[in-house]
Amino acid sequence: MFRLTMPLPSRRELQYQYEHQMVTLEKALHELQRRLKTALTGVEITPTLKYRVKSFDSFYEKLLRRSRECEPEEELLITDTLGIRVVCPFMEDLAVVEETVRASLDVTEVERKGAHLGETEFGYSSVHLLVALPEDIRDSFHLDRRWICEVQLRTILQDAWAEVEHELVYKAELTPLDNRLRRKLAALNANLTLSDIIFQEIRDYQRSMSRKLMRRRATFWSQLGEITGSSSPTINGSDGEMETIHTGSDTIDGMLIKALHFHNQKDYSSAIRVYTDILAYQPEPYVAAIIYIHRGMARFALHDNQGAIEDFSETIRLSPTTTKAYHYRAVVYRAEHRRDQALSDFSRCLEYDPYHVDSRIARAHLFREMGEADAAWSDYRMAENLDPDNPSVIALGKDLYEAEQDTTTFS
Repeated sequence: MFRLTMPLPSRRELQYQYEHQMVTLEKALHELQRRLKTALTGVEITPTLKYRVKSFDSFYEKLLRRSRECEPEEELLITDTLGIRVVCPFMEDLAVVEETVRASLDVTEVERKGAHLGETEFGYSSVHLLVALPEDIRDSFHLDRRWICEVQLRTILQDAWAEVEHELVYKAELTPLDNRLRRKLAALNANLTLSDIIFQEIRDYQRSMSRKLMRRRATFWSQLGEITGSSSPTINGSDGEMETIHTGSDTIDGMLIKALHFHNQKDYSSAIRVYTDILAYQPEPYVAAIIYIHRGMARFALHDNQGAIEDFSETIRLSPTTTKAYHYRAVVYRAEHRRDQALSDFSRCLEYDPYHVDSRIARAHLFREMGEADAAWSDYRMAENLDPDNPSVIALGKDLYEAEQDTTTFS
């Protein structure tokens, strides 16, 4: 932050003072953005950080513009000499970043650009936080005054608009924008603002869908544990990833949400009915394959094991490399004590995905039940290498060890 008193000193004198400190200021600012970047690693967003020390020409131009509005001997402040910009993918990320900045740095002032605009107005939007340069950074670089850095928070689209508007309007010496061109600029800004809102809505939808799918999958494993008497595997790896279904049809999307709601409420009959209605629309094969998996889980929950096997088999027909379908069908085969078929499906799953931990664990249990201890230990060691802290892997190792001890004692 530069603090000057009117009238201004000569340009040459100011330039000497400014550029004399520029290298030191860049080093101090780099350290500040490094600290901010480190603080942001603890939150689940992926912002882009940019930083700059204002060039002298830009600084002086702004100084002259501000000086025209000042009274004689009035103090003049330039607060954006040091600047950091944090650019986020989504609108909701801005609040998270602001909270992080407030928690980790000394925020002296907040300005919300565009907050005055009405519902039908569009313009530059950004959050500007004035942050005091930490004392230890000032001491490290021997800065003799209390420096302020302006931290700007924007979405990617807000940043794009600000950059273009800056070139077209703010920096241009002549801006002959008639009403027609101004309307075009306003329309562009409105489209970018609407895009930001839609991106956020899509993200919220995906997050809601993921939560529903995760709850439904947890119910499946819980029921499996009750049937087989084994511990439920920890959901991880590819089985923990949520499928995002893009059908191009709001009707099918809405029906899927309804089906998942029924599924999560354990109203499996209603869930199956809606899944079946979705399949009647003959969606794209990759979508149908996913719906069959969900319906198979609901049928399994109602102890319709044959129906579940048929649905998982249909997924395999539509998408032969879908590892989940082999794994889930094997789970049902195992619950029915059809061990050879279960073993075949677990093995096929692991053929396509050798790192599928849950199938590795389940096949090890199956090998143990079939008396094939060496094969069970082999699968256990692979699972342990992949995910040593997985509770199901730890429980498997304990079971195998106890079984081995029992065999040794009996012998």
